[in-house]
Amino acid sequence: MTDLVFHKSEMYIKEDLEYYFSGERDMHSQVKPGENIFSLTPDSKQLNIDFENKEIGNLFFPFTPGSVDRIYIGISFPLFANNWGAAFLRHLMTLVKPEGYVVLPVYPEMQASEKNYWARSILEDIFISRSRWKGMSNIWAENDGVMSMRIGRKQPPEINSTANYLLRQGGQAVTRQVLVHNNDNASVKEHFLNLHSSHWANVINSAIVEKIIQDQFGRKKGVILATLGDDDNNSLLAIELLLSPYINIESALAETSSKTCALLQPDEVKAFNSHLIKNKLITNSNQNDLIASGPQPQVITLINSADEVTIEATWDLIAPGGLLIVHQDEHIPTKKLSTEQIESKLNSLSTVRYYSSIAASEHKSGNEISHYSTIIEQELKDERDNKEGVFWVIEK
Repeated sequence: MTDLVFHKSEMYIKEDLEYYFSGERDMHSQVKPGENIFSLTPDSKQLNIDFENKEIGNLFFPFTPGSVDRIYIGISFPLFANNWGAAFLRHLMTLVKPEGYVVLPVYPEMQASEKNYWARSILEDIFISRSRWKGMSNIWAENDGVMSMRIGRKQPPEINSTANYLLRQGGQAVTRQVLVHNNDNASVKEHFLNLHSSHWANVINSAIVEKIIQDQFGRKKGVILATLGDDDNNSLLAIELLLSPYINIESALAETSSKTCALLQPDEVKAFNSHLIKNKLITNSNQNDLIASGPQPQVITLINSADEVTIEATWDLIAPGGLLIVHQDEHIPTKKLSTEQIESKLNSLSTVRYYSSIAASEHKSGNEISHYSTIIEQELKDERDNKEGVFWVIEK
């Protein structure tokens, strides 16, 4: 039997496995994994998946459809209850055998809403598989905190997300670039890992930005978005938010970088989703020309691009009542501004709010964000206190 389990990274493996093996949540062992369970992470460089040596593999490895018995989502794994997460779960259901299933942690309704994590009701809304009142649901309730998804009468409908491009076209995109550029210095493996790593970074960023916009503007109010700065993923972020039904992005402007890797050129992902986003996305490497080409943005993101001049100039571009969202990945070695400098600069412009980069929740003084993982609960406390890696939000 082939069981897979997904982790945020290697350091969370022990706790993730204990969650499913302990019986605390699955007292009757209804979905207990087998002993031969193989760990996968999004940051692993191991693409030679060999179930004999039990090395930690990369979870984006292109497994054959219908080849896996069960897939488990570790409690550390940041799979948000948004379009990307739903599209990814739907993809996983194509990888398991007809009698197989996908197991994931779910939260009570209020906690799930707070963090944009999965609750039973959200899963049932998206993945129900019935014929009127007959038939079996894809979603099986096992015990508190654990649920399984099984293929019911039919596959759930396709969910719009950049995940579909990555999971269907990612490998082909790698091959195309190698053939077109004949780049003998970079292997197919390196191209594959770089492409999926970039998309994975956008999974987190898009989920948090989506929640910030939803909290500020609601689900229906039309919003003009601009993703500015020199981050390679600006277009990916804009496209994912345009595809979301949980917010209403009327149009988006995305600044592209002249240094962007060939694999991450926005035109290919844009073309893949052109029937959905139509003419709602404008891209340009010249920020002045980009801003002049569309209406005044109500939300601007600066991802890994914050310096004093950029913050000042960007602040002037935002419509009254709009938001500036600034984020600096703490794992990027060269920061333009330190955490303290960003904090000081933004406080000079407006009142700062803080959103977690771990859970899609606003950090509030004195409040703790709960999590099934004790490791992540401590990380959330540390993030709240030292502000490293948060999403800063200021309103004009």
